[in-house]
Amino acid sequence: MPIEEDFTEALRATLQAFEPPNTRSLLQGGVRSGRRRRRRRTTAVGVSGAAVLALVGLGATVASGQLSGGRPADQTLAGPATSSTTGSAATSATPKPTFTGTLPADRALATLTELLPAGLTQSNPPGGGHSGQLWVDDGHGKSLLEVHVSRQTSTAAIRSHVFAGTTPLADGTLIKTRQAAPGPGPGHQAVNVLHPDGLYVTIMEWQAPDQNAPSTRTTPILTLTQLRAIATSSQWQ
Repeated sequence: MPIEEDFTEALRATLQAFEPPNTRSLLQGGVRSGRRRRRRRTTAVGVSGAAVLALVGLGATVASGQLSGGRPADQTLAGPATSSTTGSAATSATPKPTFTGTLPADRALATLTELLPAGLTQSNPPGGGHSGQLWVDDGHGKSLLEVHVSRQTSTAAIRSHVFAGTTPLADGTLIKTRQAAPGPGPGHQAVNVLHPDGLYVTIMEWQAPDQNAPSTRTTPILTLTQLRAIATSSQWQ
């Protein structure tokens, strides 16, 4: 399948990752929440009244210096100190969930930048921060890189279209690499990676600063092996 179709499929997968809100569920949830708040207010009024009466009785007992059983009030109220740090520790230990839907382009570019080999000059093409595009230059001409990352809830269409005939790795990950020689447009190559949890990574490289311009390089800056290593990195999780 041509790499241009990879690009189209990556955009389609990005759009499919967005889920519209369930308006009916939100409305029903708001009604239930309102009823719960009304019941809590009614209960709180009754509890507050009972608490006031209890405090009045307790105050009278403490003022006399005695509680039931003839024990001094200060001895009865004293007790082992308790700590409230347990709940906080449990809360802080809760693991941070991974991203869902489409990874924003700026975050995807930040990760891509960290994974690039040293010695490359990097710059941003116009609008690159919103489209996931980056210029890289090794001193012999610019190449355009493009990255799309999403977590898909349904992968059937991607499996049958992009990864048709691909044998999964032992852990179920699918990897598809493609390379096209220079033609009307620049030479280009792409790596698509689909993990069992729906994480979908697409990285494309053109041998020119623009995907629609003629090639300005005879060889790509990054080899397919390097692109594959970047696309399969655990940092995309």
